[in-house]
Amino acid sequence: MFKEKPSTPPLPPQEVWLDGRNVGRKNGTGVHYYALNHQRILQESGFKTAWLLENTNDRPLQSGFIRFLKALCYPQPRISSPFSSEWGEARLVHDLYRIAHVHYRYRGHILKLRPTSPPNIMHWTYPLPILMEGCVNLVTIHDLIPLTQPHLTRINPNKFHRLIQDLINNHVHFITVSETVRHQMLSLFHIEPERITTLYQPVHFDEHTKEAILRAPQIVPENSFIFYGRIEHRKNIERLLDAHAISNTETPLVLIGPDGDDKPDCRPRNPHSKVIRLPWCDRFSLLRALKEAKALLFPSLAEGFGLPIIEAMALDVPVLTGYGGVTEEIAGNAAFLCDAMDVTDLVQNIQKLDALSPLERQTITQKGRIRANFFSKTEYQKRFSIFMSNFQKQ
Repeated sequence: MFKEKPSTPPLPPQEVWLDGRNVGRKNGTGVHYYALNHQRILQESGFKTAWLLENTNDRPLQSGFIRFLKALCYPQPRISSPFSSEWGEARLVHDLYRIAHVHYRYRGHILKLRPTSPPNIMHWTYPLPILMEGCVNLVTIHDLIPLTQPHLTRINPNKFHRLIQDLINNHVHFITVSETVRHQMLSLFHIEPERITTLYQPVHFDEHTKEAILRAPQIVPENSFIFYGRIEHRKNIERLLDAHAISNTETPLVLIGPDGDDKPDCRPRNPHSKVIRLPWCDRFSLLRALKEAKALLFPSLAEGFGLPIIEAMALDVPVLTGYGGVTEEIAGNAAFLCDAMDVTDLVQNIQKLDALSPLERQTITQKGRIRANFFSKTEYQKRFSIFMSNFQKQ
């Protein structure tokens, strides 16, 4: 008789930690949703995940003076045991991200964490002056606006360039959310092309989300023009308001989002221009406002991805955005494209959107659905699987 060979125990799933710098912040940004969606897709793909948080409800952030002392006197922050957070398993490193910035500013080099049992991969969903020893470090670059258009942001371009260069020198692998940003990285830094991979950003509305959108409180009139995001000059708000007024449209323009560091003048440009300004609101109410909109107006001057473009397309809403650069790349052939610097061009496109026939609207939204599918969870999983397969062979 033949003896059965003992079965080989299955390998444990690869463990990926993600920084929690953005997930706990109110008024979630594109990075916030990128991190959350990426983590869910990792779990569905068989990875074990954990967040690296810097505070919890019972451990609030400390004063700037205490953080300064910690950054200078305690070179190794303590990583807690795993615990359950509202976003999934997590570990706490108290004040980590603020301490890291102070450490980088005054010590002049990246803070390196040394956990006793590191994960297989540490994924920093935003460039930070921290790395983890004993594992692969991935860093997502969402945009390089401080370097390509420094007049549109208050981030110091010299400090930003130095941080990216230091990360390059520490042999991390970079992920970008658009090919435009990947090409910018290659043109601005000396780095091997194989060290940068474009995965784009996953955009996924599951059935729970779709039902929650339908049930959400209505916050704006149906068939409005919608812009949402941070209200700042980079988003081209003032030209948009000028164009809306000149177009003589009776369709209200709704601006939804928190004020940026530079606050554009959001007042209507004439007595007949209907403008509604709302602060950041509940996520599902925002998506209901988008779903019921006549169109998304998103003539932003600089983006790394342009999340509202794909969210609108996924909800069957026509989109107006700028040609050239990231916004045209992400929109593909499924949006109305204009010269975002040209008010006359903006006016003409607003008038076109105002006069869309049902057939014209159906045609553009069908193109939008096809384009949105490229950024779906399923397609993102395919790209990530190919990336991991190729990465592990290196």
